[in-house]
Amino acid sequence: MSLKLGRMNFKRCLVYSFGIFVMIFIFLYLVYFRHGAPDTILAANGRKNSYLQEVLSRDTDDDVTRSARAWQKFIDDNKYVSIGDVYNDCDDENRYWVGKSVLLPDPLRGGVTSKTFINFTLENEITEGSADFFIKVSYGSKDLYENEWDFCTMEDDEDEDERFVFCPYEPKKYSWVIERKIPGYLPNGKYYAKAWITDAEEKVFMCAEANFVL
Repeated sequence: MSLKLGRMNFKRCLVYSFGIFVMIFIFLYLVYFRHGAPDTILAANGRKNSYLQEVLSRDTDDDVTRSARAWQKFIDDNKYVSIGDVYNDCDDENRYWVGKSVLLPDPLRGGVTSKTFINFTLENEITEGSADFFIKVSYGSKDLYENEWDFCTMEDDEDEDERFVFCPYEPKKYSWVIERKIPGYLPNGKYYAKAWITDAEEKVFMCAEANFVL
C-alpha cells in the first residue's frame, strides 16, 4: 500500500513539476521573446539621434548639413521609421550622412525587417584583402556580439540571392539597398549595433550605427 502511495506521489510530483516548468517557459517567452505586433514595434522606435538633431539645427550649408537634411527628407517623405545612420566616418564630429536604416513590417514572414539605403562615392578600388568589415552589437548594457571579416569574402557562405557584396568594386558612385530580417528569437529589449569598413591603410570610409527596440 505504502509503495503504491509512494509511486502515486512521485507521479504527481512529476506532473506538478512539468506543469510548473511549462508555466515558467510560457512566462519567459511572453516576457522576453514574444515580440509585439509590427505596429507596436515601429511605434517604439524612430527617435532622432542627438548628432542629427544638432546638425539639423545648424544655420549652415555645407556637406554635413546638406546630407543630414537630404536623408531626413527622404525619411519624412516616405514616412519611414528610422533606426540607424550611415556615415563616411565613425568619430569625426563633422562626419556626413551617406545612408539611413529603417524598420519595416514584414508582410510575408511576419514581424519586422530592416532596410538600409546607402548612396556613396568609393574613392579607392576594393578587392579581396583590401578592406575589412567590423561589427559590434550590444543588448541593453551588455556586449552581445563582435566579429570582423575580410569585406570581400564575408558573405561567401551566403546564398546568392542573400548577398550584397560582390567584389571587386571600382572607384565610382554606388547605391545599395540592404534588407535583413529581424530574427524572431531575439529577446525583447534595447539593441545597439555599430559596423564599419576600413581600407588597406586601416582608415574608416563607412560607418553605420543603429538603435532599435523590440
